[in-house]
Amino acid sequence: MDDGREQRPGGDPGFTLRQLELFVAAAEHGSFVAAAQNAYVTPNAVSQAVTELEGVLGVVLAVRRRARGLTLTPAGTHLLEGARALLRQATDLRLSVGEGASELSGPVAVGCYTTLAPTLVPELWERLAERRPSVDLVIAEGTTDELVELLHAGRLDLLIAYEVALPAGLTVQPLYEARPHVVLPHDHRLAGHAAVDLRDLEGDPLVMFDLPPSGWNTLDLLRRRGVRPRVAHRTRDFELVHSLVGRGMGYGIQFQRSAVDVSREGRPLVVLPISPEPEAEPVVVAWSDRVPLTTRAQAVVAVAQEFLAAPVG
Repeated sequence: MDDGREQRPGGDPGFTLRQLELFVAAAEHGSFVAAAQNAYVTPNAVSQAVTELEGVLGVVLAVRRRARGLTLTPAGTHLLEGARALLRQATDLRLSVGEGASELSGPVAVGCYTTLAPTLVPELWERLAERRPSVDLVIAEGTTDELVELLHAGRLDLLIAYEVALPAGLTVQPLYEARPHVVLPHDHRLAGHAAVDLRDLEGDPLVMFDLPPSGWNTLDLLRRRGVRPRVAHRTRDFELVHSLVGRGMGYGIQFQRSAVDVSREGRPLVVLPISPEPEAEPVVVAWSDRVPLTTRAQAVVAVAQEFLAAPVG
């Protein structure tokens, strides 16, 4: 059936990478004017690129509103994901066959769960610089949900996080397994023990690190051990947990250890394993099933699997 669109020779999609670039810019900035400023073209050029794409594809990609910019339609949202993936692949192809193609070069965007970043990102950065000096890491930090959203939006190539909170649709490679520890003030009644039974903390105030999924993991662990936590304070700041515990305001539970057990204020902390030993939480590197990894991203995965190991403890 003839839908009115021009029939093109096989292999010719009817649009250009430049049109896709301008469409992505318009979608990301929410207006033709902002996209034009970012792409160093006129707003009319951006508008024309989007209109031409709509003509080729036979769908409306965005609703234009003078006061509120533009809003993607479902078709536009679908195209945005594919356009980002195609542009990444085009960049990878250019770098792989261009001058200096024998050495990988270019950016790889990696998202890392906030509390894992201080212990994993420096090691990854240093080792990658040794192995692949022309590959540039671009790091983002956030919650698992935030990182997954960035990954699906095409803003990240990879993410590093706890596997427990990851949705379907991702390819996952394990890095190491983390086990929760109890964090106590140095003068706590259990500080001299080799390990802590969580039931012995019944009634003690809990300073809870509540950045998803850590808060849920903590409450689930306590529930499974039959402990009803008395939550004294919730925070998304890992260092604040340590500072409050260091001042004797309660105990904390953490899934990774620092090299030095002191709070930011310099107060000593006691970090002990939990008895009986809880199940491990795998830390993984992951990427979208729908987007092929660039050769640069594959190199980062290889370095991560070789060198990233559990923090101290």
